[in-house]
Amino acid sequence: MAEIKCPKCGEIIKLDKSSYDALLNDIEKEEIEKRVKEQERQIEEKYKAQYELAVNKEKNNQDAKIHELENQVNVLNEQIKNKDNESKLAVAKALEEEKEKASKKDQEIIQLKNDVEAAKKDKELAEKQIKESYEFQLQAKDEEIKKYKEFRLGDSTKDLGESLEQYCHDAFDEIRAVAYPRAYFEKDNISDEEGKGDFIFRDYDEKGEEIVSIMFEMKNQKDDTEHKHKNEEFFKKLDKNRTSKECEYAVLVTTLEEDSKLYNAGIVDVSHRYKKMFVVRPQFFLTIIGLIRNMAIEAHKYKTALVEYRQENLDISNFENAVKDITQKIGEDYEKASKYYESVDKLCDEIIKKIENFREAFRLGQHWIGVAQNRLPNLEIRKLTRKNPTMKAKFEELEEKKDD
Repeated sequence: MAEIKCPKCGEIIKLDKSSYDALLNDIEKEEIEKRVKEQERQIEEKYKAQYELAVNKEKNNQDAKIHELENQVNVLNEQIKNKDNESKLAVAKALEEEKEKASKKDQEIIQLKNDVEAAKKDKELAEKQIKESYEFQLQAKDEEIKKYKEFRLGDSTKDLGESLEQYCHDAFDEIRAVAYPRAYFEKDNISDEEGKGDFIFRDYDEKGEEIVSIMFEMKNQKDDTEHKHKNEEFFKKLDKNRTSKECEYAVLVTTLEEDSKLYNAGIVDVSHRYKKMFVVRPQFFLTIIGLIRNMAIEAHKYKTALVEYRQENLDISNFENAVKDITQKIGEDYEKASKYYESVDKLCDEIIKKIENFREAFRLGQHWIGVAQNRLPNLEIRKLTRKNPTMKAKFEELEEKKDD
């Protein structure tokens, strides 16, 4: 019999060997279970801490990636917004410039119309002045005819041709300083294959540009001359002289065919036979110069205006081409930007899709972490070794070694 004293009450208990062994086994089992539970607790805490650390690490990694992707999306959205604003500003600026240029073009067209109206008024005024001048010159017709008769009676047969030339030259010199300050009126002294004329008249504007040029031929004869010439006998030669000396008009100043009603009526236009040719009596010499010169001045004005108008039209055409060119370039730039926008949109869709995949992977990770957490209560040595005698023996062997 074995005696055991209770540590609390001091009572002595007697046990036989079998009871003692049974009590000892219970104590050992209780101690083993206590140690096993402690090891289970330590293992569970260890794996749980590792698991939580891994979960937190993975969660932090996923959060960092998601944050980075969200930042990329925000940056791309901001870039898209800035590009869109820049394109809108560029288009608005270009349209504003086109409007300003179109407005300037309209003003230029209005100015051109005003210039045309002013030119018309100038033409009307010039025509009025020509009419008044012509009427004034007609009033002096009688006096000129009187001078002409005196001139005819005073000439000899020998000096008749030269006297008509001198008469015209002197008549012109009398009014040169007042009426034609920039004009040239001199003898044609240069002979070519076609011969030469009698006088060449050229007038110039203030810029030195030629306004008009006239080739003159002077023909005179006595009334009692046996062989009578006709005016048309000299038309062909006069026209050739005009062409060879590069004159615009040709005028025959003649006393031939003194009984002709046609030539005595005044200025005779024979341009239906020879281009820009006139036949006049000596008394109409200054008159024909004045008429031709006044017509040429108006034509010169219109030629100058036409050159300027064509230049302005050329500038307008260049302006329209420039507007068309910049509009085309804006369209091309906008088309290029649109292609980049499409690429950015696709890239944003891909990034958003990747973010969604990351979120789905993170959600699945959380799911399986939850499954693992649910499996932790099953992580007990007794449960794990219940149907595994080998592992149970290993744990028991481990406990025995710890006791030793």
